[in-house]
Parts: sequence; C-alpha cells; structure tokens
Amino acid sequence: MTQIILGSIALSLIHALIPSHWLPFITIGKAQGWDLRHILRTTLFAGLAHTLSTTIFGLLVSFAGFKFSENQNLIAGKVVPMLLIALGLWYIIQHYRSHEHRHIDEKILKGKTYKQLLFSLVIMMFVSPCFEIGAYFLSAGTMGWTAVATIIIIYNLLTISGMQLMVWLGYQGVKKLDIEWLKHNEQMITGLTLIGLAVFNFLVEF
Repeated sequence: MTQIILGSIALSLIHALIPSHWLPFITIGKAQGWDLRHILRTTLFAGLAHTLSTTIFGLLVSFAGFKFSENQNLIAGKVVPMLLIALGLWYIIQHYRSHEHRHIDEKILKGKTYKQLLFSLVIMMFVSPCFEIGAYFLSAGTMGWTAVATIIIIYNLLTISGMQLMVWLGYQGVKKLDIEWLKHNEQMITGLTLIGLAVFNFLVEF
C-alpha cells in the first residue's frame, strides 16, 4: 500500500506541475483580460473535469484489479512496474518524436465568449484523461475499495491544488523563468519519473 501511495503522490505532483496543465490557462486569461480570480476559477472547473475523467478511468481499471485480487502480489510486483516502464518509454519516445503533450488547443478557442471558452476548456480537459496513474489504480483495486478511494483522494487533491498553485505563481510572474525548457522536456520528465517509480516498485517492498 505504501508503494502505491508514494507513487500516486509523485505522479499527481508531476501531473499538476507540468506546463500543459496550467500555462494555457494563464495564456488564455491574459489574452482575455481576466483577473487572477477569474483565471483560478476557470482552472478549477477545467481541472475538476480532467480529474473526473481520470478518476472514472481509474475506477474501471480498479474494477479489473478487484477481479484479479487473488494475484495481488503478481500485479503489484510485476504487472504495475512493467506498465510504468512501458508508459515511461512511450513518453520518452514521444519526446524524441517532438510530439507535444497538450490537453488544450488554444487555436480553436479564439473568438469565443467566456461561457463558450469555459465549456470548451472543460470538454477538452474531460476528454483527455491522464493514464499514467492507471497502474496504481490497478494495484489498488487488488487491495480493495479503501485503497482505491485513497488513490482518488490523493490524485484529485494534489492535481487540483497543484494546478491552482502553478497558475497563481505563473500569474505573479514566475512564468518569466525558464518555462520553455520545462515545456520542451515535460514528456521526458514524465517518462523518467514513471521508469524511476517502476524501479522503486521492483526494488522496494513494504
């Protein structure tokens, strides 16, 4: 259980801090002339849509884990690390193929009213759940629904609060730092994090 809690915390934090999850809201908000409160409220609604779809996906994966609960050790010790490695390698490949990881296409948002913008952002974030944490949902499913609920709380709390924090910092001027480097390498960072968590899973047992 400790493994999936620590892994879920790490993934949720990385998930929230990468620019594709917060920088577009600042860019759009600045272009629209919104104040900070307006941008934070928009980020909250879009973030909730994003975590909702990811949670739904996670529940489906957890149900599969529940069905194979008798193989808990195999799933936690072998299947989950292999899934993390596979996802990590996929992200690294996408980095070298120069495929940008984005949830929001800012080009199609031009000329919309606030309600139309909000609806579009919510839909974009809802239909693009993050699958990285699915491996931990699978493992949690073998342990029971209390473990699944724990992962859901961790993921939702850290993702939403992290997005809000980064938007607040970005609005204050932190985006003047070398965000371009982070934007360019976010898939590499995600991939290496996933592989690191897989190695952690292989080597450490609680």
